[in-house]
Amino acid sequence: MLAGCQQKPAPTEPATAPFDSTTVELTATQLRLGGVTIGRVSYRPLSAVITVNGRLAVPAGSQVSITALQGGFVRSLPLLAGQSVQKGQVLARIENLELIQLQQDYAETWGRLTYVETEYARQRELSAQNASALKVFQQTTADRTAAQARLRGLAQRLRLVGIDPATALDGSFTATYLVRAPLAGVITGVLANRGQFVQPADVIAQLTSNEGLYAELTVFENDLPRIRVDQPVRLRLTTAADAERLGRISLINRAFEPDRSVRVVVRLDRPGPHLLPNTFLTARIDLGTRRVTALPDEALVRADGRQYIFLALADSGPARAASDSDTTTTRAFRAVSVRAGVSENGYSQVMLPDSFSIDRQRVVVKGAYALWSQLKGGGADD
Repeated sequence: MLAGCQQKPAPTEPATAPFDSTTVELTATQLRLGGVTIGRVSYRPLSAVITVNGRLAVPAGSQVSITALQGGFVRSLPLLAGQSVQKGQVLARIENLELIQLQQDYAETWGRLTYVETEYARQRELSAQNASALKVFQQTTADRTAAQARLRGLAQRLRLVGIDPATALDGSFTATYLVRAPLAGVITGVLANRGQFVQPADVIAQLTSNEGLYAELTVFENDLPRIRVDQPVRLRLTTAADAERLGRISLINRAFEPDRSVRVVVRLDRPGPHLLPNTFLTARIDLGTRRVTALPDEALVRADGRQYIFLALADSGPARAASDSDTTTTRAFRAVSVRAGVSENGYSQVMLPDSFSIDRQRVVVKGAYALWSQLKGGGADD
């Protein structure tokens, strides 16, 4: 008799449950109108990702300071910040009167070398016939070598400023030279003005090129063990959030920043000439596919900076309807806070509480926002 009077174990889902601010009760009609469907949490293969921020950047070699190779007065500077330029395009015209002397020296050295070459040939022949002192031939040889070296040096100085040395031989001297773009890019700053005298070390303008454009990501220390070189990355720029770009990790810096993050370099599959350095972006680093607990996106409510799902409790009992003779069974649900993970193909990973039994407990898999509206006092039609 005592054994028969022992208390029976409580069922997994109690017939009634204490209602609080996280519990909502709906009739069958309300569930139907709200499109609420009950099901189970399932295991699904989802792609795990790390979401980080970053920006577009270029190598140091693609950021150029435009300078005057020879000092002089700026006579023309047709540049504006933000202007696109092509490789070889004229950026400035510089006037330097010393260029005239340089071209004159080149022409004079050319004429002297012509004479020295003739004298060298004559002395070599005389020396071969022992008709001239060896010392004279050696001096002629030294003069010839010095004239050749001076001529090559003057020619190189003229070519550096874009002047053809051959024009100096015709007496067509010029006091101006052109500063050209070393590569295609965008003018990011103009630091001189027309009429200004600039020295060779003075910066006239700043030029940034898209050559070698890459994405620089900020990855924090706790995520560092999960990334590797050649890992695929999906990028979305703030200027084009609806377009996704692909890339792969090419370098992982091992030097930590003060905030315990590292810089990770991603090479873009298709850089594109219209992309601008320093554009901010969001990146999703693909960690591969794994089997996780998941629910349809319609089962998750994102509110108050958190994510919620609704557990289905047992039937709560009869509830009086519009007619006193008609009763409708109600169903209770409890909102539970969970952590959501990756989302893919309409499903999201959910990290469930330790007390949750995936085999026995049922959840709302569709229409969660209808329950949330009722819970927050939005109401629903019977």
